[in-house]
Amino acid sequence: MQPIYYYNNLRGVEMTNKNDTKVLIGGNVYTLSGYESEEYIQRVALYINNKMEEMKESVNGKQLNTRLFSVLLALNIADDLFKEREKNEEAHKLIKLKEEQIGNLEEEMLEQQILIDELKGQVSKLEAYKQLNG
Repeated sequence: MQPIYYYNNLRGVEMTNKNDTKVLIGGNVYTLSGYESEEYIQRVALYINNKMEEMKESVNGKQLNTRLFSVLLALNIADDLFKEREKNEEAHKLIKLKEEQIGNLEEEMLEQQILIDELKGQVSKLEAYKQLNG
């Protein structure tokens, strides 16, 4: 799996089909290259920047060395990812359950419609019988 974003330090080199986007992360400006829209790249960068600020504001965030800060940042982002994946899986399970329920209700509705049609037929026969035997 290839990374989505690349740090573009190759000034003057043309990168086809990629968007070069300047972003602000941790007080530094970076030029990122990616296939996504500039707006999307900015949203991702903002997310990273906000996560970094969250960690800096925490009690230990100000005391961490760069390496440990980076590892904890990655762990926090991975934690967000895994939680969102779990929510997504639960939503898919719920959708599947609802689809099954809808299928069952459609089948039951069809059975009821068949029963209604049969009863209408019987009513018609009874009305015809009543008219004949009046």
